[in-house]
Amino acid sequence: MAAQPVYGSGGEPIEVMPVVVLFQVFPARPSSIPDIRDFVRRCLAESPLTEEGTREVGDTVFRALLDAAGPSGSIQVAFRIFPEHVEVDVLHSELQPPGRSAAPAPGTGTGEHAPPAAGGPDGQGGGQGGQISAPGASFVRLGEDGQPANFADWMSVALRREGLTQEAAARLLGVSVKTVSRWVGGATEPRLRDLRRIQEVFGEIPLQ
Repeated sequence: MAAQPVYGSGGEPIEVMPVVVLFQVFPARPSSIPDIRDFVRRCLAESPLTEEGTREVGDTVFRALLDAAGPSGSIQVAFRIFPEHVEVDVLHSELQPPGRSAAPAPGTGTGEHAPPAAGGPDGQGGGQGGQISAPGASFVRLGEDGQPANFADWMSVALRREGLTQEAAARLLGVSVKTVSRWVGGATEPRLRDLRRIQEVFGEIPLQ
């Protein structure tokens, strides 16, 4: 049986558009970034975006992720995939995620909404939005050819490049010298909110 047209109260036809909604909750720490990247890739695999558009949306998600980051809690990434474009939300909640696919309770947390990535005639993704911080910052893909293998190596290179001591870097980043020393030594990695400050100071966002 053919689908019947839907009309509004004034008799005008209403367009019914299919949409796929996908979301997942992650701990708000840098070690979640590879899992978030994999989730983004899987969500956009069947989207109308090209490979380049998918990469742009991924970069937008990570910038919004830094904006939504807090000292603790969880990050929810949600996609709404329409036939011709994609929308994404990144939400921060102080609640710890009880499971890999659970969502925060409605009304909790604060969110950053990344603008829709439009799929035009060639399926190309859209640009950045006004809420995305440090638009000039570039991503450093750790472990790729020509890039540091890990965050500790990147931090050592960044300090040498800027001519900064660990003490000077600690003052700029608003952390203790011990913290910077542990980053450089590979004992720990920064929290998401520390990555946001690193982005502001060094103009780069190191991603594992």
